[in-house]
Amino acid sequence: MEELLVPVKTTATHSKNDRQSQSSITKLNQEPPTSLVEEIQSPEQALNILQSRPSQEVLSNVLRWLYRNRSIKNGFNIDSQTPQAAQIIYALVNNVLPDHWTHLRDNSNRHIRKMRDLVISVLSNVAGVSAITTRMRFVIGQKDNVEDRSQVRSSGRAGLLEETLSILESVLAPDNFVLSTWSSLTASSPNNTRRGLLWKELAVLLGNGKVLSTASEANDIVAKDASTVAPRSWLSDGSRYSSWIGQNLNHFLAQSKERNDDLRKAWAQMLERALTIGHADQLVEAVYGVIIHGDNQSITTYQEFTMALKDSTRKTVLYSLLRVIAKIHLNSPSVLQGGEANVRIGDVAALLHDFIRNQEDLLNNVREWLSSDGVLQDLQIRRAVIAALADGTEILKTALLDSLNAFGDKMRIKHAPILHQEGTTENLLLLAGYVYRKDPQYVAEMSRSSLYLKAISNRLAASSPRASMLGMYVGTAISELVDPVDKRMSFSSEELTNAQGKRYLGLTKLQNRLGLIEDLKRGAIATKATKSPAKKTSAVRQVTSVSRKGQAGKTSKIISIEELESESNSEDDDLPLYAKSDSDASDSDEDPTVINRDKPTAPVYINDLISSLRDNENYDRHTLALTHASALIRRKASFGSEVTDNIQDLASILTGLSDRWNLDNFQELRLQAMIAVLVAQPLEMGQWFSRTYFNGDYSISQRAAVLTTLGLGARELAGHGEEDAALTKSNQVSKDTAFPSKQLPPKLHALYASEGMAPLTSASKQLEQSILRPMALNAADALTGPNALKIRTFSSRMEVEKKRTKPIPNALAKVVADGFFLPLTGRWSMHIQG
Repeated sequence: MEELLVPVKTTATHSKNDRQSQSSITKLNQEPPTSLVEEIQSPEQALNILQSRPSQEVLSNVLRWLYRNRSIKNGFNIDSQTPQAAQIIYALVNNVLPDHWTHLRDNSNRHIRKMRDLVISVLSNVAGVSAITTRMRFVIGQKDNVEDRSQVRSSGRAGLLEETLSILESVLAPDNFVLSTWSSLTASSPNNTRRGLLWKELAVLLGNGKVLSTASEANDIVAKDASTVAPRSWLSDGSRYSSWIGQNLNHFLAQSKERNDDLRKAWAQMLERALTIGHADQLVEAVYGVIIHGDNQSITTYQEFTMALKDSTRKTVLYSLLRVIAKIHLNSPSVLQGGEANVRIGDVAALLHDFIRNQEDLLNNVREWLSSDGVLQDLQIRRAVIAALADGTEILKTALLDSLNAFGDKMRIKHAPILHQEGTTENLLLLAGYVYRKDPQYVAEMSRSSLYLKAISNRLAASSPRASMLGMYVGTAISELVDPVDKRMSFSSEELTNAQGKRYLGLTKLQNRLGLIEDLKRGAIATKATKSPAKKTSAVRQVTSVSRKGQAGKTSKIISIEELESESNSEDDDLPLYAKSDSDASDSDEDPTVINRDKPTAPVYINDLISSLRDNENYDRHTLALTHASALIRRKASFGSEVTDNIQDLASILTGLSDRWNLDNFQELRLQAMIAVLVAQPLEMGQWFSRTYFNGDYSISQRAAVLTTLGLGARELAGHGEEDAALTKSNQVSKDTAFPSKQLPPKLHALYASEGMAPLTSASKQLEQSILRPMALNAADALTGPNALKIRTFSSRMEVEKKRTKPIPNALAKVVADGFFLPLTGRWSMHIQG
């Protein structure tokens, strides 16, 4: 008889003291201890706080303590690369920032901006970059467990990678990151060996492409995820990343106070590592941008640092520098036309002359460049290089012999591209002219040497008409220099008298003087001005009239302003609008007494979310928690055990939640949070929701929400989440709206897009398309003829088989059966029979 007695109601009685103690315990769990907020005494205490899921207030206090202790003598320095510092950075990157970084990216709150700056400052060191990169590699290595669907959950891997990428971008964004890291290493590590090892680790991270490759892989995962919309990170773009390293090395060189051997070696080591990425021109342009644009005061400094590089690295840097200079100063249309070309070539020659002066290895590299990579460059940069070498007669003679050997080589005549042969011919004629003006006797002797005569003979005997014509150009031009008029070599060919022939014959007479390096700065500004469209709407003319002889000595200046019509309605249309740096939306109210300074922040932990959802007295806190519930649950599902430990309490609160504040999107927000709970633990929560639907004490609307959660959750696990999101408008941020350039024109977008449709209308339209599409395909197939006449080649069948996806075990069926179908049907049959 005892088993038939079932208690109807159980009531627990507590005394007044028990209720007070219980309330104090609840308050202690919800609020951070005041001792943690007030003061921190040691790094061990800071580490314990970071490992215990701190609130924003406590975290801000820890960050301020770490930042202040940097400047205290004999205090704890987070940049010291000690085991304690590494543990604190590890806890900050792996335990704290995954919870707080989403809210730290908010720029509208002044306190949060300062807190974000403190985080970036603490992580701006070798250990910080290493910890963030390692964290990214760990998240990339995580895979969804497709074999055991009992643990199916929303991985959130793309979201975690996007946040980690954002952290690394913020840490590496400044142009002085490399210099500040070197300064902190110098201050915290007096030991040269230890400092060298740490700097080598940073060079491997940044220069060897470890950060670049990791960021690229993470960016690909983020881009493939449909629920995450983010622009491509500059850390994953090799060209932009190389430019960033170059800007840091430029700042390192320009702003460093003490220029000793250790500093030069550190700079050279980072540059040598960065060149292995593969974007040498972008790197060199950023590193040597100061002298490229005409700053002659820094050439000596750049020479000193360049000499710290290895011989092979110096050669690579020099070749890239020549390509960059040609691209910036000598490839613009304004330079190629008129007399501006000679002036600009002379200015570039002056820059190169000062850079390679008194550097024997650089002079030899430039000479080798003329006969190797230089022959494929434009004629203007080769003229500038030869003019820079004009001071040294011996090196010009050596370069002339190198060009002559390459010009007469039979293998090159037969197999080298004709553009390569034309460049060699131009170099030979230019060098012959310069050497002749310095030593005519040397050119005369060369024209009678066996090397020269053999080269001309090989050219004239070449089977290619163009290669033979180049031999005629050289023979005629050299003969005009050294032979009398009646003994000059001549060929009866019309190509010697046309425009191209005259250009080749005139190369021996070209001579460029060294110009002024400062003019390159003005030339670069003028080039930029010609490339950028005019945006000003008014022009000012100044007319100066000088009086006649009777009024000599007096001048009058008349300024007339003429308004010009602008193509756009306003000159400020293309200017972006920026908010004030210290603006705060809470300061906009005219009455300061009604400003609420104690605004709640979005929850970052599941316990905070539960307490905020239970708080029915604070509208802002409750609404903020409900808005961020779905995203927080999905993010935490694969991070730690917070969701697993509190998942049933969370589901119970969400199921029984009532719309006390009459929110417009209450049902949608609650439904999305419940679906996130179900997807996090599908087997356990599928059974829980099924049991709750039949046995729970809930209203009809709440039971309907439970059924909707089971249906949409099962569809999301099956891979139909995006389709449901499009129908229910649950995902308001999509790729189409995030990138307007990928949208159709407005008329077509309004016709085909389903944004303005009601869910029922959109569903009916898609159903209509799904019914009519097979019918249309069958009709089109019938018009092509009977099936007996349709054949398919063996190769096409192979292509179809190659594209066909291989079958995989249906591990999801077990989860759906045990967690959704069987509990629902079993309890439904029990209620029908009962």
